[in-house]
Amino acid sequence: MIRLKNAHKGEHAAIIFGGPSLVAQAFDFSALKRQGCVVFLEAKALTPWFLERGVEPDYYFMPFPEKTKDNALQNFVYRGLLAGVNIVPFLKSRWRPMARHLVERFDTYYESWSPHKGAHKRYRLRPEVYLPDSPFALLSRLRKARLVVNRQRMVDHFPGVASAERLHLFEALEPDGEFTLARYFDVDDSSGVAKLHQFSSHTNSAAIALYPLLHYMGFREAYCLGMDMSMLGSMEYAATFTFRSMLAFRWFFYRVRHTFNADYRTNTPYYYRPASEFDDLRRLVGGSELKLTRVYSSWKYAAPVSGVPTVSPQEFLASS
Repeated sequence: MIRLKNAHKGEHAAIIFGGPSLVAQAFDFSALKRQGCVVFLEAKALTPWFLERGVEPDYYFMPFPEKTKDNALQNFVYRGLLAGVNIVPFLKSRWRPMARHLVERFDTYYESWSPHKGAHKRYRLRPEVYLPDSPFALLSRLRKARLVVNRQRMVDHFPGVASAERLHLFEALEPDGEFTLARYFDVDDSSGVAKLHQFSSHTNSAAIALYPLLHYMGFREAYCLGMDMSMLGSMEYAATFTFRSMLAFRWFFYRVRHTFNADYRTNTPYYYRPASEFDDLRRLVGGSELKLTRVYSSWKYAAPVSGVPTVSPQEFLASS
């Protein structure tokens, strides 16, 4: 990451988080490049639908490389396996073969992990397994994008698929002390490696880790696209497109919710991300050294977020 320090000083970043509203509203990603934005793609948002849009991101963000091992639907299959719930009957016929394949080949793809720590750690994907149709399987189609990767996790979860020139590595420090915006945005590179401060109060460390790196790279403003703040999954693999109905998804979700983490708390509505993540986002916006703006167009399953600067896609493209 040190090679990128202030490399984009004064520029605008556009971050594609992969919320299904982007698919439902057919967002035109080519407009981002026409407007001169530097484009970041979140790990789970790399899907066939995105690649078909014909726009390659400048950066692919992988704070947890292991999350590229499966796509959002495959992750729902995994949650079902952890909870002992067969997901197949709840899916549309188009998606059942993908789910059935994983269920029927359980021993090929999964192994026992740490069941004594809770249902969320009952099984895991085998270390050598990267599923078909996963972001990892599609990574070779990003021919120019630079990869921003957590160094500590790269060796275990990210075998050599990219040249050193394309890799930009960072590390995460152990949580220490109380959260302040100054400490949060202070990337420590004194040891020759860019290191991010972590805080135990942050519940979504994957998304939260990106903002200090953007500031470190010199960006003065970042626009967040597809930040739906929901538990529905990414792009075309989201529950809104893969389950038979939202009622079917609700039934499934309530039976697997305890597999997301040890103390997962359901929000209202149930498909919103936990309330703590909304609070985290609002804390970063207030007085932030990096101006964050959400690009949001009202959609039934995307959460409004009070206290966060918001523009419509039309306003964003007109002002970028």
